[in-house]
Amino acid sequence: MEISNDNIVKDLGINNFGAFKTRENKSFGEILGSMLESANTYQKQYESLVTQQISGDDVDVHDVAIAGEKAKISLELVLQIRNKALDAYQEIMRMQV
Repeated sequence: MEISNDNIVKDLGINNFGAFKTRENKSFGEILGSMLESANTYQKQYESLVTQQISGDDVDVHDVAIAGEKAKISLELVLQIRNKALDAYQEIMRMQV
């Protein structure tokens, strides 16, 4: 398993500067959907490795730990984006017309 500090960021479609790739014309909903799919994929990989380790298969503990951290970080990223979107919506709703 290749260990890199930016694999999750690249998988989620974010470049090194924290901005979304501009080559693709995706809506916010499509980007959020792909991020949810990536977070779900990381969670499933983690669950699979944990199941294999519990059943006695030859799985390295560090692989399980890395998969767990990837799942955790990707979920935290999605939650933070959701929180920011809700904050923006609430701010718009507070505006007086």
